[in-house]
Amino acid sequence: MGTMRLVVDGGGRSFPTEVSVDQLPALLSGRENRLWLDISDPGPAEVELLRQQFGFHELTLEEMIKPHERPRCDAHNGYYFVVVYAAESSEEEFRPRELNLFWGANYLVTIHRRPAAVLALLEEARRRWEQHEGRETYGVACLAYTLLEGLVDGYFAVEDRLRERIERIEESVFKGVEGAAADIFRLRKELLQVPRLLAPTSHVLEEVLRREGAIPAGLRPYFADVQDHALHVLAEMDTYRDLLSAALDVQVFYAFNRLGIVMRRLTAITVIIMVPNLVASIYGMNFDYLFPPSVWKYGFVVVVGFLLCMVAWGFIHSRLMRWL
Repeated sequence: MGTMRLVVDGGGRSFPTEVSVDQLPALLSGRENRLWLDISDPGPAEVELLRQQFGFHELTLEEMIKPHERPRCDAHNGYYFVVVYAAESSEEEFRPRELNLFWGANYLVTIHRRPAAVLALLEEARRRWEQHEGRETYGVACLAYTLLEGLVDGYFAVEDRLRERIERIEESVFKGVEGAAADIFRLRKELLQVPRLLAPTSHVLEEVLRREGAIPAGLRPYFADVQDHALHVLAEMDTYRDLLSAALDVQVFYAFNRLGIVMRRLTAITVIIMVPNLVASIYGMNFDYLFPPSVWKYGFVVVVGFLLCMVAWGFIHSRLMRWL
């Protein structure tokens, strides 16, 4: 069972007012009224209301119920059906939240499944709409503008968080922290999501701007500015992907560099113990005649001294070669 809120402006009202949904048929017939119907978690009753009161196409009603539709703008007889995604981002994850719009001459219907990001977006859009100087002049288009403006502004917050995460990853890479490569790949996957959702939103704005009469002339610069902001975020996402690619290259270089250091140290250890191991193995063969003879009273001292000299030479040689 969904919930509905109906806000009406115009018709002699000086300020947008929330009224009962039961008044929708009467208010919808008055062209001077500007209506905003917000539906959370639509069920069969809400779908039937949209079918009866607004006459929306069956395909759009079917697509409205399905989650994860791609962002787009479809023009129908007297209204637009728009699918966009609000940005919800935590410190470690980006989560897109779907929002469907039915945009007509004197109404805007918003449909969602009550995620926190969308609820915050709708509250901010209402606040901006109520304070916008062109609310009475531009009608519902002004409400659509404040909604899309707030949606794109939400991606700036995502951009800031992504930049902070990239800076932390770069710091981890330079410090040689384990797991930095996994963080890079995880963030690159999220970066691919943002353009996939925001780029079609920019195309939605372009489509609305392209159609004559869809937007009042006075609002067209505002919609163009929102589109420019969307393109700016997309350009920044490209920059961040390049930064992550560079960070991954540095991570790989550091990994090979650390491997080289380990190999040099192993080589140094091998050089140091190679001669003592050779001499010890020869004396372990139990030959009758050795040099110096094993029965010689100074033999042990001479061999140990020789081995110590070889260990010292191996250590000095490794230090000179910067293997240790």
